[in-house]
Amino acid sequence: MQLIWLRSDLRAQDNTALTAAMERGPTLAVYLLSPAQWRSHDDADCKVDFWLRNLVELEQALGELNVPLLIREANTWDQAPEVLAKLCTQFKVEGLHLNQEYGINETRRDQAVQKAMEKAGVHFNSYLDQLLFKPGSILTKTGNYFQVFTQFKKVCYTRMHEAMPHPIRTPKAQPAQSIKSDTVPDQVKGFATPSKALRDLWPAGEAEARRRMDAFADEQISYYKTERDFPAKPGTSQLSAYLAAGVISPRQCLHAALASNQGEFETGDVGTVTWINELLWREFYKHTLVGYPRVSRHRAFRP
Repeated sequence: MQLIWLRSDLRAQDNTALTAAMERGPTLAVYLLSPAQWRSHDDADCKVDFWLRNLVELEQALGELNVPLLIREANTWDQAPEVLAKLCTQFKVEGLHLNQEYGINETRRDQAVQKAMEKAGVHFNSYLDQLLFKPGSILTKTGNYFQVFTQFKKVCYTRMHEAMPHPIRTPKAQPAQSIKSDTVPDQVKGFATPSKALRDLWPAGEAEARRRMDAFADEQISYYKTERDFPAKPGTSQLSAYLAAGVISPRQCLHAALASNQGEFETGDVGTVTWINELLWREFYKHTLVGYPRVSRHRAFRP
């Protein structure tokens, strides 16, 4: 049995860990509810509610692949190794699969889980998925992480000319299993349910994320550079929440933009080029978290 641990990758399409797990054999999925950890990170009620609503949608998508979704609680991330180890024992899991995350706390959590898996004799598999390029692969000539975005972008452009990151294929459905999915809770204790008006502004699910991406690429991306700073105009993609939760991937976004600009990312439509550069800004930020972790501790980027 293979197990995918879902975190900020709440989608079935273009999910590297999910595809890798299913290629190796029968697969289960698990999501850990961590209310105390979320509170320590000041995660908002609406953010947690968005996760839960997307889990409901994802459960249906995984059901079409015959992948049961289990819900467990690890109140803090310190409890994640024990919770996952018990799950692996219960279902005789041979391999744990997860997509990499890059914050300090996230890195420590995953290192602790890896040690627990090694102790339990479970293969630990982590994948590049949240980013276009692996942190540590875009460096200065002296081998350091970049501190200036324009220089970082130039190297990204070179890499994209050499080998464009492509979405991962969606796996075929596996044979049905006797294991049943858990019910995704409507609410997590300590986090209030937002108003219907707020929820309606941010519908859940991959289909909604793709609808927004397609509409933006078809109708609005050309005006992005000139209208993005005017709140009264629909000048942005309104995809940030979906990207943050992994309901849509940066690869999917990149290729939607490329398709609207005849495959170009350096030249052509100014709005499209500007938006692709914003995707690379997101990339730069994540690479900075790895190269200069002090920035997530309220310390200066340049000491």
